[in-house]
Amino acid sequence: MTDANAKRSSKTNQATRFTLAIGGFSFGLWCAADLSAAIDPEHRPFVLPSDGQQGCHFELDIAWTADLAMPADRPSFCSGGLWSAYTSETGTKFYFSSPAVGNAPYKAAWFDPSFERGHVVLNRALFPKSVTVFPLEYPLDELVMMHRLALGEGVEVHALGLADHDGSGYLFLGHSGAGKSTTARLWMAQPGVQLLSDDRIILRKHDGKFWMYGTPWHGDAGVASPERAQLSAVFLLEQAPANDVTPLAPAKAAAELFARAFVPHYLQNGIQFSLGFLDQLTRSVPCSILRFTPTPSAVEAVRYARV
Repeated sequence: MTDANAKRSSKTNQATRFTLAIGGFSFGLWCAADLSAAIDPEHRPFVLPSDGQQGCHFELDIAWTADLAMPADRPSFCSGGLWSAYTSETGTKFYFSSPAVGNAPYKAAWFDPSFERGHVVLNRALFPKSVTVFPLEYPLDELVMMHRLALGEGVEVHALGLADHDGSGYLFLGHSGAGKSTTARLWMAQPGVQLLSDDRIILRKHDGKFWMYGTPWHGDAGVASPERAQLSAVFLLEQAPANDVTPLAPAKAAAELFARAFVPHYLQNGIQFSLGFLDQLTRSVPCSILRFTPTPSAVEAVRYARV
């Protein structure tokens, strides 16, 4: 047995291995033997079968730490809530804190510049002794995805995505309250329709075509699918007294998409890539404003506009 295989075999015997897939990326989690870990409920539909050996797009080591403190440096970005980010030439670090457990961070995660490898540590002092932990629980899962996408892989948007019975892939954009969950429920009642997510969709480009991927980060309708669909049309949602579909110029559509995109705004290269990606998408895929009433007639309006 080679040294590399011996190390892998030793690691397999000592740690718990989980694998899952989101947005066309695979995640491999090695959880230390003394850490009672599990997949959180939102991730269960995204779990992959695993023999513990294959490599993943993301490889993360998860462990306890007895000493965890916030860095003295000023963060590159502070969310104003749970997390802060610190970037440097060696990678990105995230620290997670909550007033419920005091000033010390309860978790931290460090990633290399490619966001291929990471190390997550949990503050042992702030967790009950017998607790089961969810290593990739929100918002860490979404943060990792946002940053990897910004390296040239795609864009996450605030949207509903679905595949119609004929295979057409529709993306419905909207901020909170625009009608994404309402629209999701209208399409749920349609036979042969597959919903991907009612709140967060990952957009990627493969072989010159744009694809939508479902995510675990669902909205009020609770839709979270690991499936994907090729993108056929984009609709900007507006609730109105009557249904109307109005074509949207590519430049305007790209701006609307970017306003609803999840991009690390403190990473200039990520912003430039995202703008270029959305410009390509809106020049390739028809985009419209969908003014709609919350009735099944809105579904037919979309289908008729696509004929």
